[in-house]
Amino acid sequence: MNFLGKYSDKTDIFCLQEIRNSTQEITDLRHPDEHIYGPLFEKISKQLIDFEGSFAYFDEDKDKMSLASFWRHEVPLKKVEDFIVYQPAQPKETGSAVFTARKLQYLTIDSPKGEVLIANYHGLWNNGPKTDTPERIDQSKKIKSFLDGFNGPKIICGDFNLLPETESLAILERGMINLIEEYDIQSTRTPLYRKYSDPDSPNFADYILVSPDIKIKKFEVLPDMASDHSALYLEFGT
Repeated sequence: MNFLGKYSDKTDIFCLQEIRNSTQEITDLRHPDEHIYGPLFEKISKQLIDFEGSFAYFDEDKDKMSLASFWRHEVPLKKVEDFIVYQPAQPKETGSAVFTARKLQYLTIDSPKGEVLIANYHGLWNNGPKTDTPERIDQSKKIKSFLDGFNGPKIICGDFNLLPETESLAILERGMINLIEEYDIQSTRTPLYRKYSDPDSPNFADYILVSPDIKIKKFEVLPDMASDHSALYLEFGT
């Protein structure tokens, strides 16, 4: 809440991952060994009084963790929608790896040069290294197909759960500019990350990719420790 309060006057759009909007009772039942705030989307909505928000509910499980975006009232929003990118036949467990459905959330906004797409994504996590798997390759191909279908400036951001050298990330990079690479960013994690000081654990997970027709005015990894992930800040035009 302190982070959102600090940056709300200089931000037009927040793209967030791992947001919940369930009751505290349901959250405690699902996570008995963790301290997780359940109705987080509702709490953030009350904090960001100058914004509107959208939570990417899963129809089959309204209490599932998902994506959320908030945009300032003055932002010329055209639409905000989401869709399932990865859906296992059923939640499956392989050893310690659990694959669950993933959504992509996106906004389109008006600009002097036409509509701009801003996509928010949280990539598959398998409790292991952030390397290529068939599921990750598949999710990247589906996301890239969606991005390629939009004829205009586009941005995709989020926690991809991918290392820089993966083919999964290379698929998304085709025709796009990876700002983490472009700006030679060395880490997107904070000291809150339990493996932050482990030399064998690369501190990469989060990315912003933009199409070449996006004009970058400012890009930086913010120093705040609101999470074990660093917040990425982008100021752009078209």
